[in-house]
Amino acid sequence: MKKINIRKNPLFIIFFICTLHIAYGQDRGLENSVPDTNASTMLNLREYSRFFLNPAGTISRTYTRAVSSEDELRLGALSGDLERIDTPLEIALLSNAAGVVNIRPVQANEMLGTPRQAALKFGAAVLMEIRVLSFLGNTRAVGVHETELKFIIDNNGVTRAEVETFYRNGIRDLISGIVDEEFNKISFMIRQQDSSYGGVLTRNTQNGHYELSYEGYFNGTRQINELSGQTLEALLSALSSSGEFSQAAINTVRAQAALIPAVALSNAALNEVKTILTAFYTNPTVNTYNAVRDIATLYRNTYISTRNAFFLPILASHYAVLSSLNNGLRTKVEDEANSAARITLTQEQQQRLVQLM
Repeated sequence: MKKINIRKNPLFIIFFICTLHIAYGQDRGLENSVPDTNASTMLNLREYSRFFLNPAGTISRTYTRAVSSEDELRLGALSGDLERIDTPLEIALLSNAAGVVNIRPVQANEMLGTPRQAALKFGAAVLMEIRVLSFLGNTRAVGVHETELKFIIDNNGVTRAEVETFYRNGIRDLISGIVDEEFNKISFMIRQQDSSYGGVLTRNTQNGHYELSYEGYFNGTRQINELSGQTLEALLSALSSSGEFSQAAINTVRAQAALIPAVALSNAALNEVKTILTAFYTNPTVNTYNAVRDIATLYRNTYISTRNAFFLPILASHYAVLSSLNNGLRTKVEDEANSAARITLTQEQQQRLVQLM
């Protein structure tokens, strides 16, 4: 069993599915990451940026000390706190700055490939942000990101056309991977007679293993513990052997495993989510955005009309995907999904999206 002091890992977020306004986007540990050496694959920024974090969940001083103050200020101005390197995109771009390139972790280099492949990946990540920021009407941020994209192009021997082609060819695979990751998680409370844990149950998309991360007080210290098993039954057996779970708590984990969105939803539903998100990120328009928003509206309305427990974690997973892609987009969707006048999705799309296994 691995024990993590929560004070040293503030990125861990407890999810509650009993309300519709929840913070999503739980990060996995590096031990579950599989470096992607496919040259045509866009960067999953959250996955890549983890290689550069310290135990507190912020960028390690090893890398900020190695970069010039000019580069740090330029990148810090992109988003988040304008004076700090604090977003996955900023961290990723800092990893390609002079002084940091030579000390990047081996796993990060494996994800990037050759210098040319790395330039295309970084450029596509910035272009992805530009497209959403343009749709959201954030002209200041668009200008800053356009300057950064030009910097990448001018200093790495690639063209904007090549970056755009790389983006078009890779955006569906990136979105597909993020959807698969987030729809294979569920968050819930594990209640016991004398204690309660905030739990996140994950089904690993690579090998099908199950992992439970649970937060609570252990020996007087608030910690995050993790247990895993090659199968659900193996995980439940590990929970029993740990001595930290009552039979009722173990039964709760078993019940929640059946509600993992990727377990509950049909492949047709997951593919529809991927197709709608890809359409928006390929061509952000009012119509393609409305479809992204309407996924949330549909899942919310379906839960209200059916009271089917499947649809709350499904809605949570959709928001988690949006958070992973762009927090501004997630905020806009969440603000508008509850008040949308009508759903613009076709009846066929709606039927696919709510199709259960």
